Amino acid sequence: MKIKSLTIYCSSSNNLDKKYYKVTKEIAEIISKFNLSIVYGGGNVGLMGELARTSIKLGTNIKGIIPKFLIDKEKGFVKNIDLITVENMQERKKLLFELGDAFLILPGGTGTLEELIEVISSKKLKLHNKPIVFLNFDNFWDPLFDQFKIIIKHKFGNKNLQNLFQVIDKANQLNKIILSWKK
Repeated sequence: MKIKSLTIYCSSSNNLDKKYYKVTKEIAEIISKFNLSIVYGGGNVGLMGELARTSIKLGTNIKGIIPKFLIDKEKGFVKNIDLITVENMQERKKLLFELGDAFLILPGGTGTLEELIEVISSKKLKLHNKPIVFLNFDNFWDPLFDQFKIIIKHKFGNKNLQNLFQVIDKANQLNKIILSWKK
């Protein structure tokens, strides 16, 4: 599978520790080196905003998908990106899913959690075979991975969910994964 675009799910919060913005900037810098396009939620706030601003500065092709009702709240990017405005969250999620050749999941809240569960569940059901990568920066996603183990232990899942995705702990580990996609 040739990976040309990467859908990135991440936080829209402006109230995070600075370390999360820093690692998001590092991710954007790595992606720019490999000439991949980015598809993301279209906002100019939180990690989404850091991702977009850094990517624009580096000349990365970036496409944002934002519902009309979030344009003011998430300060939808209208300059220097291809911004697609949709009617609702379902349309946003559909396009984020369809336009990315792979998924990168950064730390985030309930929206990110909803999106990542959907792409994992869809992969488990064999509705896609796109790579899924978690940035488990500062062990952010450990509780979720523990929950996956509980699901399997109690037989609520009949497949090892951890085989459906890759996990990296540091931004620079993304280099090796992207290189594997280029083969």
